[in-house]
Amino acid sequence: MVNRWKRQAIWIAVVLFLLSVALVASGEQILVLSAKDLESYNPFQLLGRNDDVHVATQIWDTLVFSNKDDFSAQRELAMSWETPDAFTWVIHLRPGVMYQDGNEVFPEGQSREVVADDVIASVNYAMKYASNLNLGSIVSLEALDKYTIEVKTDTPQPLLLTSIHRLGDVLIVPPEAVTETDTGISVLPVGSGPFELQSFVPGEEAIATRNEDYWLPVLLDEVRFVVIPDASASVIALEAGQIDVLVYGPADEGPRLIDEGYQLSRRGGSYRGVGLNVSKPPFDDIRVREGVSMVLDIDSAWQAVIPAGFGERAYGQVPPWVPMGYDPEGLKDLDAFDIAGGVALLNEAGWTDSDGDGWLDKDGETFAIELKCFSGAQVRVMTILATQLQAVGIEATVLQQDVGVWVDDLLGGNTTAFFDFSYAGDTGLYSMFHSTAIGNSNTHYYSNSEVDRLLDQALETIDFAERSELWKAAQRLIIQDRAIIPMYFEWTTTYVAPYVKNWVTAWGGGLQLVSVENSVYLDK
Repeated sequence: MVNRWKRQAIWIAVVLFLLSVALVASGEQILVLSAKDLESYNPFQLLGRNDDVHVATQIWDTLVFSNKDDFSAQRELAMSWETPDAFTWVIHLRPGVMYQDGNEVFPEGQSREVVADDVIASVNYAMKYASNLNLGSIVSLEALDKYTIEVKTDTPQPLLLTSIHRLGDVLIVPPEAVTETDTGISVLPVGSGPFELQSFVPGEEAIATRNEDYWLPVLLDEVRFVVIPDASASVIALEAGQIDVLVYGPADEGPRLIDEGYQLSRRGGSYRGVGLNVSKPPFDDIRVREGVSMVLDIDSAWQAVIPAGFGERAYGQVPPWVPMGYDPEGLKDLDAFDIAGGVALLNEAGWTDSDGDGWLDKDGETFAIELKCFSGAQVRVMTILATQLQAVGIEATVLQQDVGVWVDDLLGGNTTAFFDFSYAGDTGLYSMFHSTAIGNSNTHYYSNSEVDRLLDQALETIDFAERSELWKAAQRLIIQDRAIIPMYFEWTTTYVAPYVKNWVTAWGGGLQLVSVENSVYLDK
């Protein structure tokens, strides 16, 4: 197995080297990408911040990444792995991968290899500081030799390395670059990735240049991430040639941009829904959650905005590209559009129009909610839903926020209803709804002991069919409790200028500009 992967890497390296020679005459290779927001490149503070993840994964490598075709685990720093028993993973590192030099950590010519102790240190940092990863089952890590790590877990963990948001997504940092203080962890931007960070201006841009010593050929000279918070403005920037790739483009612009000659790169996508903070009034009352879900005509809302072929109706959180737990037929009976029935439930919960002003009220307070979201097609969908809520007496408004503010509000519990983000991988339900994740990725503040039990058991179950049934059972309980109101799955739509070659759209993790599968370059 190892020899096959070595041969593949060598073959790709030769092809890319020849291509890089041909590109020399074509001028500087500078790729400009859109970002909705940039806040921090800290590899252990990336929850909910996809653009920060994209920058960080150019600086630091992970053990594995998602295959461009079927989302399976592809080898990066990890050359191979095996599970000698249900509680043990043995991971073999790729030898000869060097950290970037010419910086304050490693002076020019004084780099060193990435070794097993670095992986162990990075995993320990992640377990302590990273709220975007699920690593709680790990009980010990040991370096068996310079390039081999043994990982022990307290329960069987068949998805530990190969599922997103778990061990494979830990960014591997040199301990020399890390400083721990009473207030957290800071990390100098020095890693083993394909690009070296030159500047990072929060809210504006990040610039990284080619790592000349990377173990694969890097065809780009420079990558620039430019913050354009507004979706419409980012489309204009693409058409004006100010950016080369619109990384997270609005689905509703797809047909027009395709007609204009831009490449549509579609890969997996994201769950879209209305999230409810079930710990705060009025949504701490199941009758209110149920009533609101019943008065919303989800089909008319999302279909009015998302073009055919760019999305699919969602009845739960697990999407069609994650076969484990995807269950539309098993959840459709919980989708009940019934305005009269929904209003009756709201009245039963004490929300009536007692003063005849057209708005529901209770104990002298109007039923008013703010639907928080960030720019994109979802703003239009949420606006339609707000109008539907207003029609039954709920004073609903849409608040469009910068992504960073939206994330901070979710993590801080400063929401009641919001455009719901997605952990769309195999462990997405656990990340979003397990009670131990409350205040981190469980921004619904949802807790159900039976759901916890099912999710815990699913993570420990090796058989795929059995694990899928556990996932489906947990998902059904979550929908019955109305912690979320599912709307649709929107494919990740990236719009790419026709001269950008070898592009692979991000999904469930970092941006794959250089790998054993691809190396992006410009053919102008």
